[in-house]
Amino acid sequence: MGAPVYIQLTLSMDPMIPAREIAVAWLETCGFDMFEESSDGLLAYGKESEVNEEAQNQILDELSKLTDLKATVERVTSKNWNAVWESDYEPIDVDGMAMMRAPFHTPPSKGLDLIIQPQMSFGTGHHPTTWQMLRRVLDIEVKGKCVLDMGCGTGVLAIACHLLGAAEVVAIDIDVWSYENTQANYRLNGLDPLTSSGAILHGESNLLKSYEKKFDLVLANINRNVLLDDMVQYDASMRPGSTVLMSGFFPSDFDQVNAKAAGLGWNWHSSMDRDGWACILWEKSEN
Repeated sequence: MGAPVYIQLTLSMDPMIPAREIAVAWLETCGFDMFEESSDGLLAYGKESEVNEEAQNQILDELSKLTDLKATVERVTSKNWNAVWESDYEPIDVDGMAMMRAPFHTPPSKGLDLIIQPQMSFGTGHHPTTWQMLRRVLDIEVKGKCVLDMGCGTGVLAIACHLLGAAEVVAIDIDVWSYENTQANYRLNGLDPLTSSGAILHGESNLLKSYEKKFDLVLANINRNVLLDDMVQYDASMRPGSTVLMSGFFPSDFDQVNAKAAGLGWNWHSSMDRDGWACILWEKSEN
């Protein structure tokens, strides 16, 4: 099987706010499911087989009514993605507590050393959601915990939890490229994807129904619509008193996401945001 082909949509917007948030919400409806902010707009990615081109063009027409819009469409594969990230991929320092780096970077002198070769999956730490998720994980007592990394991307959060002493880590992603990339990154960090306690699974949240153990910590960095659809499934897989950490949505989505969480008996603990993206920590009620 060849590498999947993705549509890369590059958008330049003036003014950028709120057009960028609107663009993400609209593009999610026509097959785009990965987003990276740029200095003047947005990069959106979707599998070529899943992007509705007609709907995409209609959305671009509507966006052009809201902002001075420049858009380019490209088709990219893992090969040319690798060429792009290797040319300008910089290590990411997380407050001196961890470093996310490529294999060709010098290891840090202190803190958690995470080696990530992203290929065509996301979660290198360059995106604010990944940075925030890892930063919060570093403040959580992970040792001895059973952890779920939902939408694992490159596997960076799952790997971090293993290295921090988690008893078991289950990493799940719907994208086969992320599933394979997570396995490769486990090996780069001295972990065996087949024998390390837990599992790396390809699929959706319904896989949780057949997983017998309950989780102490749930990590989910996806997007608002998927999270809202899947939070009930996460809840059913958690122990009372467990911790939930989510990102992949905007601060303006807080009320909607937190209302769903409250309805499940999750108690808001704290929030943070970085470069226009939110990250929220909850604790599941003991009852």
